[in-house]
Amino acid sequence: MSSVLPTTSRRATEESGGRPHVVVVGAGIAGLTSAFLLQRRGCKVTVLERSGPEYVGGRMASIQRDGFYLDTGASLLSRRYRAMLRLADLAGIGDQVLPSSDVVGLMRDRRVHHLRVGSLPRMAAGLLRFAPFPTDLPKLMADHVRIRRTLDWYDMSAAARHDGESVAGYAARRGLRPGTVDHLLDPLCMLASLQDVERTSSIAPFMLLNSLLGGGGLFTFAGGVGRLPRSLAAQLSVTYHAHVRQVEENSSGVSVTWQAEDGTAERTERADACVMAVPAPQALDLYAQMERPFADFFRRVEYTGSVHVAFGLDRPTAEKAVMVNVPRAEHPALVGVILPHNTAPGRVPQGRGLVMAHFRGSWSDQHRDLPEERLIEHARAALRTVRLTPEIEDRTVMTHVLRPGQCVVFRRPGDYRELARLGKAWPSNSRVRLAGGDFFTQSSTHHSICSAAIAARRLTDRLGLTPAQGSYK
Repeated sequence: MSSVLPTTSRRATEESGGRPHVVVVGAGIAGLTSAFLLQRRGCKVTVLERSGPEYVGGRMASIQRDGFYLDTGASLLSRRYRAMLRLADLAGIGDQVLPSSDVVGLMRDRRVHHLRVGSLPRMAAGLLRFAPFPTDLPKLMADHVRIRRTLDWYDMSAAARHDGESVAGYAARRGLRPGTVDHLLDPLCMLASLQDVERTSSIAPFMLLNSLLGGGGLFTFAGGVGRLPRSLAAQLSVTYHAHVRQVEENSSGVSVTWQAEDGTAERTERADACVMAVPAPQALDLYAQMERPFADFFRRVEYTGSVHVAFGLDRPTAEKAVMVNVPRAEHPALVGVILPHNTAPGRVPQGRGLVMAHFRGSWSDQHRDLPEERLIEHARAALRTVRLTPEIEDRTVMTHVLRPGQCVVFRRPGDYRELARLGKAWPSNSRVRLAGGDFFTQSSTHHSICSAAIAARRLTDRLGLTPAQGSYK
């Protein structure tokens, strides 16, 4: 093998039994996807993850509490996520993909309006019934048709020409009524980025619509969305509690220095290549050789945090939607609730219910450090105010608070233009690749999987391997 890899580290290749050795930093869904695909393409892969196995998958993890699987980030998955469904098949768990109910709820005047997102005609009919100003919908739909052609899961550069104004700026330019902003654009913006319409690029709501419209509905996994990353990790060599200190590239390979949590001496992995699938600020700290234009942009990347409060119930809720959105016109802090027991049979313990209350990024950033009891009471009070899921008052058998500080990157006006420029400028001969939605695309689980597939393919090319065995895209 080494004879056909003249530009790779012979020592690293020889030590891995003649196979190219790749180190992947980070066992989120992007890191695991890239590691899995590179392993299928004949590489020896080592994954280094600083947390424990419970949180494998990162923002696509599911942790278990008293028999309930709680999704730490992403929860509702669209049938348009074809790369994710393909990955599940490759990982051998295609039979654990569960068709989900596609009934979602939108709140206006404290009333929940239901619509079906799996069918375009049904969704359109539901929006017409719900929208406070139905005459604004043709403008939104016309713009969606125009923009969606540029929304490529693997490459967002074409969408850059539609970037340059905030969601609020777009609404003002198009003459959309305040009620349309409050009850349609704001919830879409929250689902995409957990950020306010005044700060987020106008592409965000159309990205969400692109995920939902005409996609054939939703799906989930038995055991939560974390079932997919857990399955990938089980087929890889993952070292947990590994704190990576430095990634250094040279003409013959890559050196990755890391230390175990127990404080033992630092170790150095010598490899032919490296994939960094970590939050952008961490990538800057680890990879000092990153060229300045990339470093400058990633230094400006801004994350939105979140607070999620889980209520495990001894019975399902009367509300049958899989999700109910709460616009800020209805409540200033609450984004809405996810109801996993309504997605598919077997998603929660038999006869139980699960309510996941999600809070806006701006509120979460200010209140994340409150004691758990206070956050639970805030969630109870918010759900009381909007008259949602009254079962939490006397049917709760489990509570748990999740407070991810780097929940999602939100893209500001102009960010996509910069991403389009930078995404094509990463050195083609580099042995270090970035994977994940935090870097050159949208910060979502599916974009992260697609980004990881691109990183694996480009390293395949760099290492002189044939992609036939692990063809993915």
